[in-house]
Amino acid sequence: MVLVVNTSFRELDQLAAALAEKSLLSKYVRPYANLGRPWEKWVARLPGLHSVHTAFLARRRLPYPLRVEHVCQAGIMADFAMAMHARLPWYTPGYNAVRKLLIYARMNAIARSAARLLGPERAVIASWGCAEPVFRKAKARGALCVLDYPSAHHRFTRRYLLQEAEIQPTFSRTLTDHDRPAWLEGRGDTEIHMADYILVGSSFARDSFITEGVPPDKVVIIPYGVDVSLFAPPEHSVSPRRQLRLLFVGKISQAKGISYLLEAVRRLDRADISLTLVGQIQGDGRVLEPYRHLFRHVPHVPNFMLRHIYQKADVFVFPTLIEGMGLVVLEAMASGLPVITTPNGPGDIVRDGVDGFVVPPRDVDALIQRIELLRTDRGLRVEMGRNARERALQFTWDEYRSRVLSKLTTWLSGTIHSASEETVCRLGSCD
Repeated sequence: MVLVVNTSFRELDQLAAALAEKSLLSKYVRPYANLGRPWEKWVARLPGLHSVHTAFLARRRLPYPLRVEHVCQAGIMADFAMAMHARLPWYTPGYNAVRKLLIYARMNAIARSAARLLGPERAVIASWGCAEPVFRKAKARGALCVLDYPSAHHRFTRRYLLQEAEIQPTFSRTLTDHDRPAWLEGRGDTEIHMADYILVGSSFARDSFITEGVPPDKVVIIPYGVDVSLFAPPEHSVSPRRQLRLLFVGKISQAKGISYLLEAVRRLDRADISLTLVGQIQGDGRVLEPYRHLFRHVPHVPNFMLRHIYQKADVFVFPTLIEGMGLVVLEAMASGLPVITTPNGPGDIVRDGVDGFVVPPRDVDALIQRIELLRTDRGLRVEMGRNARERALQFTWDEYRSRVLSKLTTWLSGTIHSASEETVCRLGSCD
């Protein structure tokens, strides 16, 4: 049996569901999850609380076949406080400081619960930041320890973004991903050292670990997936528009290359190009004011609403500087959008010149050139959008589940002997 521990990452929802389907999931420790309990259905029916349900509860539904008996919820108070805090204006004094405190409180509560709940499981799979306590107990019992790490190595990330702060000091206030307390940096080092294997989403992420001295055979790339039924092109073809609609989805931060995108749109200076930024503004947002006339801002929205935003766009632009893989890139591709991005994470997914364009990070001229090319050549946009959709079909969550189970089969077969042959067979390695 396998214990899965997760702070907030979708790939571990899918991994836990895959194990549950094989009757191999012992417990799934995570924050609040909507499991269709009577009170959740009651909230959904109340007119006054319908918006609460839509904004928070409905977004926490877990994939089939996860049920109440699988899930052990932890850090619920911090989790709900985070949800309420996220509804505050981003310019509220101390907004980011409070958010980080809540994130760490939730993370630590999950870590403590996982260590307390560990039983005779033969494997533990945990997301970064909450793995150390349970890994210590699991190692003492000879269990396999797998760390899910959906970003580049934390020390690599820190150096890269500190360098970016020197290159673009004006936008440095939006850089938050590298600013972690020393105790969390140390915990990350320990988790990486203790893990038997580390799951990452791209070759860029894997290379960041190797750069930091982690043995290459310890870091395993399994690209994440996308719900290709939820994220899909519009059912009816859209008539040609006079305006090219650019879309960005993600944290509105310099880590995502936001200044380079804004500068590209400013230099293009065309009334027939519009830009929509979807996501939470990092920092106080004042740095964006000189560009405010160039974009429309949409705060973070649930997936069912995001689907329609993708469908109304023409081109997805994601000039990220550092990324684990970039789930939003797959969502855009599944929605039939050509993508302009960088090799720093999404480079394994987007084929340059086929599904869109892969440009060097920090290259405003390259962004301008590719945006202008797609603006003037509608046929190319349509062709690349069609290719992007076909490419995304190769990266479904079912494919992710299958690949993860295949790896677990191999790893467990090396640590579990004849007394547990049934476990390995249920993972799918026996005829």
